[in-house]
Amino acid sequence: MRQSKFQLALRVVLVATLISSGLLLVHPARVRGDEGEAYAIRGATLVTVTNGTITDGTIVIRRGLIEAVGAGIPVPADARVIDGKGLTVYPGLFDSYTNLGLRPPAAPAGGAGRGGDPTQAFLAQLAAPPSSVGLLPETKVVDELQVTGNTFDAQRAAGITTALTGPRGGVFQGQSALLNLGGGTSAEKLIVRTPVSLNIGFSGSRGGYPGSLMGVFAFLRQSLLDAQHYRDTWARYRQSPRGMTRPEINPSMEALQPVIAGQLPVIFNVATVREMKRALALAEEFKLVCYLHGATQSYQIADYLKSKNATVLLSLSFPQKPSGLENPEDEPLAVIQERVSAPSAAAALHRAGVRFAFTSGTLSRPADLLVNAGRAIEAGLPKDEALKAMTLYPAEIFGVSAQLGSLEKGKIANLVLTSGDLFAKETRVRHVFVDGQKFDIKAPEAPRAANGPARAAGPAAAPARSNLAIAVGTWALSLQTPAAEVSSTLTLREDGETLSGEVSTPFGSAKISGGKVSGNELQLNYSLNVQGQDLTVSAKGRIEGTSIQGTMEAMGQTFSFNGTKRPN
Repeated sequence: MRQSKFQLALRVVLVATLISSGLLLVHPARVRGDEGEAYAIRGATLVTVTNGTITDGTIVIRRGLIEAVGAGIPVPADARVIDGKGLTVYPGLFDSYTNLGLRPPAAPAGGAGRGGDPTQAFLAQLAAPPSSVGLLPETKVVDELQVTGNTFDAQRAAGITTALTGPRGGVFQGQSALLNLGGGTSAEKLIVRTPVSLNIGFSGSRGGYPGSLMGVFAFLRQSLLDAQHYRDTWARYRQSPRGMTRPEINPSMEALQPVIAGQLPVIFNVATVREMKRALALAEEFKLVCYLHGATQSYQIADYLKSKNATVLLSLSFPQKPSGLENPEDEPLAVIQERVSAPSAAAALHRAGVRFAFTSGTLSRPADLLVNAGRAIEAGLPKDEALKAMTLYPAEIFGVSAQLGSLEKGKIANLVLTSGDLFAKETRVRHVFVDGQKFDIKAPEAPRAANGPARAAGPAAAPARSNLAIAVGTWALSLQTPAAEVSSTLTLREDGETLSGEVSTPFGSAKISGGKVSGNELQLNYSLNVQGQDLTVSAKGRIEGTSIQGTMEAMGQTFSFNGTKRPN
């Protein structure tokens, strides 16, 4: 016993000595907090979405979750403290339909990759016969994810922390996934829920069936009828297998079973009134749970959508004035009316009581999601409804409102810390949390204009250069195709009111004339003679300083490209 007491006393003396000498750390929890596991944002304005706005509030984050939120919340001793004075905290924003994080399509078997012949690979891609890609409902987005630590930098800088992602091509476009846009390299760790939906498009297949809107609906209807027959056949077999030939397993029919059972929603990609009505009729016929994505003409039939209890994932990619239009009077009145009316769609849906959430659609800059949400507010949508359309409503639609969409205890710590009101043009995003991981927005974009792209802050800027001048020079371009990455050189010169020049590609060279620039959007066309065949290429790109990105169309296919301007 005396020996035991002696040993205990010795331990006490040893521990006291180590503490006094600084050799023993007695705050391991604080170390974990410094690594991002525990934070306390103190003295901020907290816009909870569900429980009002709290001034001079505190929110505590631990291990990726919100531990406490409110006024007068004590700050844990192990938490890293962020001074929230002058900051406003919002739930992380949703982009409710994207193709973020998807790896590029693989090169076809036998095709040329980076080390092969890009000319032959590209031509083979153009001439390839129609395939089953875009016709298989069993395709899973989670199998196509490929992310790096900075994949979602631009989205986080705009306050977007969660996105529904899925391919955009084909009829059966695949089963989508809801992702938290963190900085990890493991795609699996970003997934909040999957599958969320089966995404369906109304564009036909190139050169094959279905090749028209009527053909698409015939294909969809037949597929759903086949799925019902498949279900019934297997039900009969399982009930009494003796004496019956076992049915074959069909992956496409299996993938459609939760759809026809109403367990997996369908997202229809639609734009026009005609497409919306046809999609809802198809859903009604087969008792599908469906959402309408895009729906740019939904303002025309808001009451009808409410009568059908429709849910809309409303695109904020508003129609733009054509950049190559020489005579504005040639533009049809209906097109002008749609461009003017598009920002009012959200207000019309709200007045009619239609459930909706915002998506970026085809916007090339994530920051423009907030820009155009501001335009929707100017067109009559209440500001609190605009915020809910980017937070709580998509969380409810996608079945994750117990995890995301508001600032509440126990929810995932997806937060946006801003310098002021989220929709004010001068507001900047300062910090973002995704799954409790803190991201500092080091170089925020210029303050957002109230109803247009970002604009420079501070003193009056120097007179802007002409639109054509921003494109003049030599550009090194890289065209991404499923078969190969194709490099080319584009040289542009001012030619009166248009651009001229030449493009040099592995397929040959071509002269360019009549190129246009509107704002910072470049548009040009050229024709290449490739192995005796005339190949017309239409290119559209957005110029940001010395960088450009956009799309090229050739023979009915669209490919993305990017590039940089070479120094003079």
